[in-house]
Amino acid sequence: MRFVLTFADPKIEARQRAFVTNNRRAYNDAETAGLLSQVNSRCPLCDCFLFYRKGQRQHKAYELAHIYPLNPRPEEIIELAKSPRLCVDVNDPDNIIPLCVSCHERFDKPRTAGEYLNLYQLKFDTLQQERQRSLASQYPLEQQIAAVIAHLHDAEVDQGSSSALSFTPKSVNDKLDATMPPPTKQKVRNAVEDYFLHVQAAFLELERSDPGCSEQICIQVRSFYVMQKRQRLPQAEVFSNLVAWIRVRSKASTLESVEAVASFFIQNCEVFE
Repeated sequence: MRFVLTFADPKIEARQRAFVTNNRRAYNDAETAGLLSQVNSRCPLCDCFLFYRKGQRQHKAYELAHIYPLNPRPEEIIELAKSPRLCVDVNDPDNIIPLCVSCHERFDKPRTAGEYLNLYQLKFDTLQQERQRSLASQYPLEQQIAAVIAHLHDAEVDQGSSSALSFTPKSVNDKLDATMPPPTKQKVRNAVEDYFLHVQAAFLELERSDPGCSEQICIQVRSFYVMQKRQRLPQAEVFSNLVAWIRVRSKASTLESVEAVASFFIQNCEVFE
């Protein structure tokens, strides 16, 4: 992953680039498939499908667009002078995104800083998601976590049980910062109040049948969280990544149960200490 911020005197750079011509690179099938996968084969600007069917065959309805221009005109260099770039090499796949033909033409003519930053952010987000999936695949999680999540499917929420956890809202609030949106904070608080004791009981049951397993799961969750923390991600993104990782590893069918287990780890201090 290559993210760089480069700023220069736009007028000097414009004069220099007037004498430099970059050749368009050809992208192989694997690179093209990867680029299309990043946008789910839909134009990220208008959401239209990037293929059309004619007869018995599928045909491409997209072009591979340079986000920062391949050979910027002097006015484009000045227009984008204060804008960040995804990479130094304009032909790098990190600077390429599939667009439908109409959106590509509108984006190029003329290229404005506002539209550039919008497409830059779209690509940046896809690269971050791709990197997150790659990192998450490197972190194991004991399959027994599925039993803990399944335990919640039959759990009956006792509205009076929150009195036994009167410490919870304050404890959770102390761990959640301003990067966690209020609705997500409330979701975590509610999950802790409603399901903390159920998740705890499920782990105790797991420990009786498989000593050391629950401790191993807590260590694995902590390790995954530390990896997220090192990336300096906002808490909302960390929570979302944690939920996605647990759901994939546990093959859970319901998002709400996974969110309840992730909230348990927040209260239990493996996450957001």
